[in-house]
Amino acid sequence: MRQLQVTVPKKFSDETKEAIQEYSSDVNSSEVEKDDYKAVEITATAESEDIDDLTQELKDIDGIESGKLSIRVLEQESLIEKGQKTRGSFSALSQEEIYSKAQEAGEFNMTQWSLISASAAIATLGVASNSIIAVIGAMMLAPMLAPFIASSISLSVGDRSLMKKSLVAGSLSIVLAFLTSFVISIPISFSVTPTLETVLAPGFLAVPLSLIVGAAAALSFTTGFRDQIAGVAVAVALVPPIAAAGMTISAERYLLGFKALNLAVMNALAVLVSGYVTLKALGLEPSTYYKKKSAESMMKAIPIGLVALMLLGIPLSFSFYDSPVGGGVEAEAQEFFGDQLIEVRRNQGEFTVIATGNFSKQEFDQKFEEREIEVILLERR
Repeated sequence: MRQLQVTVPKKFSDETKEAIQEYSSDVNSSEVEKDDYKAVEITATAESEDIDDLTQELKDIDGIESGKLSIRVLEQESLIEKGQKTRGSFSALSQEEIYSKAQEAGEFNMTQWSLISASAAIATLGVASNSIIAVIGAMMLAPMLAPFIASSISLSVGDRSLMKKSLVAGSLSIVLAFLTSFVISIPISFSVTPTLETVLAPGFLAVPLSLIVGAAAALSFTTGFRDQIAGVAVAVALVPPIAAAGMTISAERYLLGFKALNLAVMNALAVLVSGYVTLKALGLEPSTYYKKKSAESMMKAIPIGLVALMLLGIPLSFSFYDSPVGGGVEAEAQEFFGDQLIEVRRNQGEFTVIATGNFSKQEFDQKFEEREIEVILLERR
């Protein structure tokens, strides 16, 4: 159920009430003063699936000047009537509401840009310090869901203007997050942490994972239910890889950086493509003949996006990229030395493993026989 507040010039009040009463038995009205004319504010409750038809009927009333008909759709509510089944509290948004939300979500204000920058900084420091709590905090901040879902909606309804605006906002959010991470990483001594390894580990499984995340995000957007949870799901797919890209490129680990950027861009494409498919399955359609033609021409972007998605996903399945943990040296050193491992240092692909205790050089060589390793024994004092 939705509650509607419809404001029209007073002379159109009877015709407007008649249209609303076809969809609602709960209609009330009161006179209000507008800037230069008398108006009537009509309130009613209607089923969510009727909102689009009712809105169109109100728009079709002849004689109402542009700007003098306003329809406000309020938050979901339950309608409780004696002797009747309680209706409401959860239902999908109407197409008009979804489109309205997309227009608002297609661009960011200064606060949202600041949140993106802050989330990228927190994610970078979290990955660098191996703090999963900090990375989760960054995911909670990142408002990066909105423009990519808005892009999916614009494809579904054939709105080129919204498509351009939302893609620009989404692309700039990735650039801003990357630059923030890059700058934050400059004074930080780079080391490969387990958190960084986790971020860059998905491989080709990242493709189906991102597609599912995109579908879930679109579903939550169309219901208006738990948007924050969906935002976190998309942040998982976008913010950590972008932060990893800024860190690794800042440390001149370019192959790792390109892998991280590859993963982030692939995830954004997956959200766009799977979001579109989900919205079409839910019945989101263009509202006019012109937009229908526009949607048909814009739909070419979907197969292009799918091809790009597969091309970006394929390299993640192979060893085209530098291993995030240097081929496992850190893990193997930890396994071999245990508590006696002091430190593993890396400089331009070379590792220095420092440990204390009595060890067999022969046993060590056998452990790392497939690597070119020079063992230097220092006298313990």
